[in-house]
Amino acid sequence: MKILIELYDHRYDLWNYPDWALGETRALAYDHEVVSVASDEQLIEHLPDSEVFFGWALARDKFAHATNLKWLHSASDNIVNQLYPEFIDSDVTLTMSRGTRAAAMAEHALGMMLYFARQFHICMRNQMRAHWARGTAWDHFPNFQELDESTLGIIGLGRIGHELARRGKQLGMKVIATTKRDTSTKPDYVDYLGPPEDLPLLLDESDFLVCCVPETGDMDYIVGYEQFKRMKKTAYFFNVGRGSAVNEDELVEALMDSKIAGAGLDTFEREPLPDESYLWRLEGTLITPRISGIGPHFWNRTHGRFLDNLRKYFAGEPLIDVIDKNQWASSDRVRVLHEQMAEHVDEEPETASDEDTKG
Repeated sequence: MKILIELYDHRYDLWNYPDWALGETRALAYDHEVVSVASDEQLIEHLPDSEVFFGWALARDKFAHATNLKWLHSASDNIVNQLYPEFIDSDVTLTMSRGTRAAAMAEHALGMMLYFARQFHICMRNQMRAHWARGTAWDHFPNFQELDESTLGIIGLGRIGHELARRGKQLGMKVIATTKRDTSTKPDYVDYLGPPEDLPLLLDESDFLVCCVPETGDMDYIVGYEQFKRMKKTAYFFNVGRGSAVNEDELVEALMDSKIAGAGLDTFEREPLPDESYLWRLEGTLITPRISGIGPHFWNRTHGRFLDNLRKYFAGEPLIDVIDKNQWASSDRVRVLHEQMAEHVDEEPETASDEDTKG
């Protein structure tokens, strides 16, 4: 059996598969061939007789060479670009390292919450002017908050949401959340757990509202102007989940109308966020370029999930985090992707950007 690994990036060492990880993979698969490639030419050379592929994604034009492929494990959080028609119709099993970035993303959200709660954005502006502005801080006294005894609302208590809820509770916060899953199994670190229909409760009570809804192929907005105007004027909104869950134009309108105090965003409807977006310029925003999943344990967890699945694959056991390709095929995001592919069927195949695949 040949196991093919394509996890390299000539610009950023962060995205290169570590030597120690490759060594562990070869040790586990000692009686199989493990090949790590670093170019398209090497990839095409080894694809035809590879049974297992571990990478960010396998582009549509490359997949045509993968005639022996049975299992693809994606290191990416964004699998939409992998779900082109030929791949969906194939018998190739798709898995991903779901949840391996959840801890980093939860702490990123907490960092954004503290940034606003302690008015660091005011301090940063004064620092850039070398201005010792205690008076300015005192003027902003009503806006200073503590996480302790405040209410944290979490839209989507999945893996990221659980990590955020656990940390929030340890900081003395009241935690309320919604989930599409069974609400009868509420963890101790969540004070209230309800279905998505309970979003109005979160809007009414949250001091810090965080969208942790993962990418599922949906494109429907979850929050817009009507939701923002229901929130406390002193509340803050954050998104480390699906970018398309937030109507950004209406978020700008809500911020300009002072319906909420501020917003911290790591994901967006369009990425990169267009230069002309008002989100760049508003005083009450904190923008990070989809980096919430970066952390020192990234490869430990992502590689670890692949090894867990590789052991199961060798043993003929069910794999972890198998993606239902047919369910995703009916989603709005995948439908739009297929329409775009159909429009450009006679053009050269388009390779997904780094941001799309490493997401």
